[in-house]
Amino acid sequence: MIEETRKIRVSVLPKPPKTVEESGLTLGFLVELSCKTLYFGGVMTLSSISEKLALPVSVANDVMEFLKKERLAEVKKGGDIRATYTFALTDLGRERAKEYLQLSGYVGAAPVTLKQYAEVARKQTIRKMAVNREAMARAFEGVVLAPGMLERLGPAVNSGRSIFLYGPSGNGKTFIAERLARVLSGSVFIPHAVCVDNQVIRVFDPVNHSSIDLGTPADPTRAVLENRTEFDRRWVVCERPVVIAGGELTLAMLDLSFDTIAKFYEAPLQMKANGGVFLIDDLGRQLVRPFDLLNRWIVPLEKSRDYLSLQNGKKFEIPFDQIILFSTNIEPRQLADEAFLRRIGYKIKIDYLGEGEYVRICQQVCDRLGLPFRPEVIRYLLEEEHGRRKVRLSACHPNDVLSRVVEICQYEGEVPRLENGLVARACKDYFTEL
Repeated sequence: MIEETRKIRVSVLPKPPKTVEESGLTLGFLVELSCKTLYFGGVMTLSSISEKLALPVSVANDVMEFLKKERLAEVKKGGDIRATYTFALTDLGRERAKEYLQLSGYVGAAPVTLKQYAEVARKQTIRKMAVNREAMARAFEGVVLAPGMLERLGPAVNSGRSIFLYGPSGNGKTFIAERLARVLSGSVFIPHAVCVDNQVIRVFDPVNHSSIDLGTPADPTRAVLENRTEFDRRWVVCERPVVIAGGELTLAMLDLSFDTIAKFYEAPLQMKANGGVFLIDDLGRQLVRPFDLLNRWIVPLEKSRDYLSLQNGKKFEIPFDQIILFSTNIEPRQLADEAFLRRIGYKIKIDYLGEGEYVRICQQVCDRLGLPFRPEVIRYLLEEEHGRRKVRLSACHPNDVLSRVVEICQYEGEVPRLENGLVARACKDYFTEL
């Protein structure tokens, strides 16, 4: 059965430029990029050059005409259709391309301008997202939460403001944060790169961005953009990004990173997260002091804009349009002062479980592991192992303990089963000794 065409809804559709001027880039910049493209591509058709630059054939043609005029490129083969013309660099063009590569090794889709980036970011802002009870219920379907927790998390996400999730380890803060990100439906445009003062900043990152395959016009199962497929190909249609950084996060990762070999910049994590979620996990476990890390966010959280600097000292403003999720095991007041905490939209504690939630998670884990559920054995786990050891109930315990029960059975060559003795053996090597 052929699936129906999936319509991708976005709040803004960047129009493709018809001329070099409409691209926002200088002819000189596009000449350099085209020379480098031909240097690595060899003999290329105008259509292929257009595809590599992510610019319409009409714009690529204007650039190639200039290259011909300056004797940097030549036509190798003509034809009835302009797009099928093949081009190659001349000796002068190859020498010039080498010079250009010494200045910047960036080869790929033409970047968008900073102004274009800011405009699109503003139109597809995360703050226009409407999250309701039904969307939250879908995102957390099958997830066991403390009573009333979903009613607290929903308005927090709907606000588009930052969220501070804190509480004891092992109670699902990271899991909840990742689920919250799923609530953010819709798609956004992410640029391949942004140009600032002729310096290229690469933004699109396959690690942090999930592109949506639009297929081909002949493909009946393709995704389309509200019945329109013509848009500026310098942008990639993506799901709203979810960028996660943990204990490895440093202040340097929040600034532009210049590749001294490739000679272009990589966008910082918060720029890649624009239009989506930036999860800072295990706050307080980074090598950098928590105060320094949190202090970095004061202006962006308050003004919805951030500032970055090029190596030449040029400072420029970028949109700061994302939900920041802080997740930590440490009490907030041990990490930040009142001035910072005041700028955090919501501060929600993810605490230990009650017995009811614990038992329900045990049931889910048993179903997943193929263990016949026995309430009396779970009661033993609660009263004897947790009670005797004075270990409070965390969301991670059911999976950790019951998985060890299965592992013990597999080692013994027996069918996995739930018994008090097996639970006791599992707990002995899981919880610390009394």
